[in-house]
Amino acid sequence: MKKSVIALLVSSIFILSACDDKQMTQKVTEAEKQIVQLNSELQKAQSELSTKTAELDKLKEQAVTLSEDLANAKQKTSAFPALQVEILKLFDKSESIKHPKDPKNPDDEYYREETNISLFASIPKTQIEWLNDLLLNEVYRSSISEEEYKAHKGKVTVEQLKESLDKEYNGFINDAKEEKPIGLSRSVDSYYLGQRNNIVFFSQSHNSYYGGAHGMYYTRYLNFDVNKKELITLNSLVPPKNQAKLRELLWESYINDRQLQEGEAPYAEKSDFRISEEFFFSPYGITFVYPPYELGPFAEGEIEVPLYFHQLNELLNSDYRLTEKDGFGLNQNEY
Repeated sequence: MKKSVIALLVSSIFILSACDDKQMTQKVTEAEKQIVQLNSELQKAQSELSTKTAELDKLKEQAVTLSEDLANAKQKTSAFPALQVEILKLFDKSESIKHPKDPKNPDDEYYREETNISLFASIPKTQIEWLNDLLLNEVYRSSISEEEYKAHKGKVTVEQLKESLDKEYNGFINDAKEEKPIGLSRSVDSYYLGQRNNIVFFSQSHNSYYGGAHGMYYTRYLNFDVNKKELITLNSLVPPKNQAKLRELLWESYINDRQLQEGEAPYAEKSDFRISEEFFFSPYGITFVYPPYELGPFAEGEIEVPLYFHQLNELLNSDYRLTEKDGFGLNQNEY
């Protein structure tokens, strides 16, 4: 009895062991299959990663090339060429208006036989379209009232400017016939002064005569920032917060230039003194220009009040401030 039980137990152990070996074999086989599959997927992922890495490197190279091309394109578009300027006659009319004698007063000693009238305007033409538009706008601005100018919308055309000048000339004819003055005339002569870095310089010489002892004249200075494509105004040249200091410097320069005797008062009062909005750049600084009568008698003409860069450089907008690249401040013994 005991032997049969022992035999049964032994056979059961062998049966169970065989079952365990079969299950283990199956598990090992399945694991091996999974390992093979994972290795295959790993190789595929590595291959894809290698491809993506190569594509990424290629994209990086393209990005660098595009960045260089963009920088070159910006440099080419921002580089302002040397101007080729031609001064064109825009408007030129003149005539003599004859005045008939008054039959009621044939012996009038103040009788004037004629009135000479004239109107002239010239304008610079460059190879830069936006600059031509700005120059045309400035001539137009001088030909109409400030209210009309502010009311004007859109870009000024040559036709509009000629129409405005023709209207002004017809007004001369009517005034000549009604008022019989010695003469009526106005002219705007344009000039190209040059360029430096990002600034190009023009001027307009304005002359007018409407009867009386003498005519009147003044000069406008048109300084354009080619980077901003706009006229440099006083406020864009010197921020308003720095203009009080600028006014003091200009007043000192004006007074020193007058070489007044002790107790002698200047022509202009300091309380009335202003910063002129007409200025031009020189190699040494900026000169502010005032029309006749403002800072001196008519015989003195326009009064120029210069300031050197070492006086005003810190007051300027950073766009127009000189740096060492311009040679400014390199020689410490210069001043």
